[in-house]
Amino acid sequence: ITFEDYKVYGDTFTRTTPAALSTKRDQLAGASVGDYALFAGGAAYFAVVDAYDTDLTRTTPTALSTARYQLAGASVGDYALFAGGSGPSSVVDAYSADLIRTTPTALSTGRDALAGASVGDYALFAGGYAGSYSSVVDAYTTNLTRSTPTALSVGREWVVGASVGDYALFAGGYTGSAYSAVVDAYTTNLTRSTPTALSAARQ
Repeated sequence: ITFEDYKVYGDTFTRTTPAALSTKRDQLAGASVGDYALFAGGAAYFAVVDAYDTDLTRTTPTALSTARYQLAGASVGDYALFAGGSGPSSVVDAYSADLIRTTPTALSTGRDALAGASVGDYALFAGGYAGSYSSVVDAYTTNLTRSTPTALSVGREWVVGASVGDYALFAGGYTGSAYSAVVDAYTTNLTRSTPTALSAARQ
């Protein structure tokens, strides 16, 4: 079986199309918690949140506390977090496994076009734009306590986050003068390193 023969969906090679989002929008963010995948915010200034359960049934839990787009999502412990966004915003909304919303401590700096990723007991939100290209990283623990670990090696917006093993990685983006190939990696104790750059600079 090759990708030329099939598009793989799940482990059954069968595609389903669950209920559409309650409101069509772009520049939204996603995160997972418990038995739910959540999609929040979006342009132009939506606060709506759509949640899909393991049966792909859609519900609409309590909306974000502030409508915004270009926000970022990440998960830690029993929470899905949505942080930052257009404004620029410093607001963080946290959803529990029961889809109850709380608003933990705000980001240290409001910004949009940031990225989220998780590692160990932390959800990290990195980079973004707030009148300048940000290198700030905010980390939230499983009890939603915020800290500010070592900043990115290069400030940039539209950076992308992902997780692998004991690392959260933030790659690429735009520095204000050029696209970036830089990759910053954070360990489970929030130590930063800079592994081999992307093969091509891009956002």
